[in-house]
Amino acid sequence: MDDRFRFEARGPGYRYAFGSDRVWLSFHRANPVENGGEAHGVTLVWELLNARPGLVPEGVSADQGTFSYFRGQDPAYHYANIPLYREVAYRQVWPGIDLVFQACEGKLKYDVILSPGARLEDVKLLCQGAEELRMDDDGNLQFVTPLGTFADLKPVAYQSIENVVKPVECRFALRKEADGSRSVGFETGEEYRPDYALVIDPILAFSTYLGGTDFDQGHAIAVDSAGNVYVTGDTGSADFPVTPGAFDTTLGGTTDVFVTKFDPTGTALVYSTYLGGSGTGDQGFGIAVDASGHAYVTGAAQSADFPVTPGAFQTDFGGGIDGFVTKLNPAGTALVYSTYLGGGGSDIGRGIAVDASGNAYMTGETTSADFPVTPGAFQTMIGGGSDAFVAKLNPAGTALVYSTYLGGSGGDFGRGGIAIDASGSAYVAGTTQSANFPVTPGCVQPLFGGVQDAFAAKLNPLGTGLVYSTYLGGTSSDSGESIAIDASGNAYVTGQTFSADFPVTAGAFDTTFEPTNMAYITKVNALGSALVYSTYLGGSGGNNEGRGITVDSFGHASVTGSTSAADFPVTPDAIQPLYGDNQDAFVTRLNPSGSALIFSTYLGGSGPGLDLGRKIASDASGNLYVVGDTESTDFPVTAQAFQPELAGSRDAFVAKIQFAGAFSTGVLDNRSGAGMLASGLHVLISNENADEFAVIEIVAFYLSGTDRIPYAHELFSLAPNTVAARNFAASFDAFEIQYAISGLAAGDTLVSVFPTDGNGNATASGRVLPTEAAPVFRITPVP
Repeated sequence: MDDRFRFEARGPGYRYAFGSDRVWLSFHRANPVENGGEAHGVTLVWELLNARPGLVPEGVSADQGTFSYFRGQDPAYHYANIPLYREVAYRQVWPGIDLVFQACEGKLKYDVILSPGARLEDVKLLCQGAEELRMDDDGNLQFVTPLGTFADLKPVAYQSIENVVKPVECRFALRKEADGSRSVGFETGEEYRPDYALVIDPILAFSTYLGGTDFDQGHAIAVDSAGNVYVTGDTGSADFPVTPGAFDTTLGGTTDVFVTKFDPTGTALVYSTYLGGSGTGDQGFGIAVDASGHAYVTGAAQSADFPVTPGAFQTDFGGGIDGFVTKLNPAGTALVYSTYLGGGGSDIGRGIAVDASGNAYMTGETTSADFPVTPGAFQTMIGGGSDAFVAKLNPAGTALVYSTYLGGSGGDFGRGGIAIDASGSAYVAGTTQSANFPVTPGCVQPLFGGVQDAFAAKLNPLGTGLVYSTYLGGTSSDSGESIAIDASGNAYVTGQTFSADFPVTAGAFDTTFEPTNMAYITKVNALGSALVYSTYLGGSGGNNEGRGITVDSFGHASVTGSTSAADFPVTPDAIQPLYGDNQDAFVTRLNPSGSALIFSTYLGGSGPGLDLGRKIASDASGNLYVVGDTESTDFPVTAQAFQPELAGSRDAFVAKIQFAGAFSTGVLDNRSGAGMLASGLHVLISNENADEFAVIEIVAFYLSGTDRIPYAHELFSLAPNTVAARNFAASFDAFEIQYAISGLAAGDTLVSVFPTDGNGNATASGRVLPTEAAPVFRITPVP
């Protein structure tokens, strides 16, 4: 081991090493054509110029597991049980300035963290090993080397000032030192406030193409508790990437379903399989995963020989197009069950969910008068030319628990997916052209708006009746494309609207319609009787469509879709702040009250093809997972991506957006006897860390029955050894605050949240222990 190094990180094609005042970045690759497999490499060295004497890097965010290193036979060079870390931090490199390095899939990310009053001009990094150091027209820093040109993207900076996230113009600065060398620093615009901390920006943890040399589309995505990612869609590629031993490794017809499971890093397949018969079009539109890792898939089958299992509910093809429901084993090597679901017309499964008992719930649309429905179901006869349907299949896949039509006398389409609450109630969304679509008394919108409306409906656990059902729309054309629910039973719907009078709420993020159409995000309360919030989302003069929605435990709704608007709203920390071309995917996260964006970015290439975000999922840490399809050869992919290049005319894509920093949550409410006044919630937050800023997010809710309705939201930075007071006064009988803390190392007990009596007197204490999601990278101390 090299005595100069204190920590190192290795991976395919790279090695990073961290010394006392410098960082080594080594890259290598083999060139089998020119050099018979000889490795070519280059090492870049970042020296921390004028760093304080005695600087020593420290491991941050301890990881599970250990590392052992044995060299030769001398026990002096045998090292066992070395701890692992996710970050390396250099504290007080310059007065009031820290450097924190993180590595994600081969890319080194670093944060320059300035305490209030620190001087940005003190930051100086001297690069050695590059033939040339230069800036490109976009402000990216380029390192020209014999191995090629590496780039450090233009820095993004923003601050939370008085609860408003404000962008700060930031750029690299190349400076000539006294000895003739060139150092790298940073410059900011006049809007920079040195008395406030910078907020850590999210990163694209992984992004990859997925496809063969023909036409491939990604339609749905799910994630399990370990961070494995499951996607489905359709492929016409005979060389679609499948894995040895998977259930089906050969394309069966013109188009097959695919089911693919990625490991948590997104760089390798756990399994990937075709699923289909010899027909002209089998497609996967919905996917879910249970606690054991079984994948449940639904979609459309046009094959009379689509793979079904003996004893399954429906083993014979109904005709035309049938829906299907398939359950794969955790290894992806066999079917647990597989069944058709359809009649003699056209039947398509659009969404699927699974409960803790293994019952599968499906929704979609049907034109079949003989679609399989169950006695006593809510609606046992088709209402019009096309109806939505909702069905529940038992855990063995052998029988329907219930199945019902849902529709009026026009065209009705269950394209918005399905969600299940703890009681087994099913929530569905879709699109209706029926003026007599079944709605319930007291719902949000009992009357048809015109042309076509979105709808949102909740069925009781038996499938025999509606808890609520409502239109959502204006006088033009509106569609419902996706639905999600939170723990309180609030429903979140997204889709597309052409209506200037679509129902939006006062104070929502965007209440102004921009021709020709907009995406929308709508939150319906648990009773289906009122909108909690509803907002447009989009830019001007373009096509904007919401296609997928998810909600995290904190009440942040996140959506994906597509836009052709060059002024689509993005945030300062966007992964891709500028529009590519033709049509880009987008990913947007709202605050809990629906009044502001927390994060928003484009995802797309420079065209001229399309980039479409189809569906989105989130994990327990709030990270986002997106699937869609792209025709761009320069779609943003990450280093070490499973598939770095477009293989055909259109490929699926899979991406994970990771929000950096530890994330811990807690809840305080005035029903717990903690001493909070009936006039509101009064809280003290104490950051007991001597060195690190904490980022605090607080949402205050008033409680009415099962409803948790947000009425206040704050996001702010809290300096080391600092206490902040927050008062949430209101004239409600019951309150709750939910808080999240990020920016601290996992395992540290560093933040306390004290409810008070309104006069500043603490009445109870809630100490927060930061936690983190499963690591995506490990950093090893060098013995």
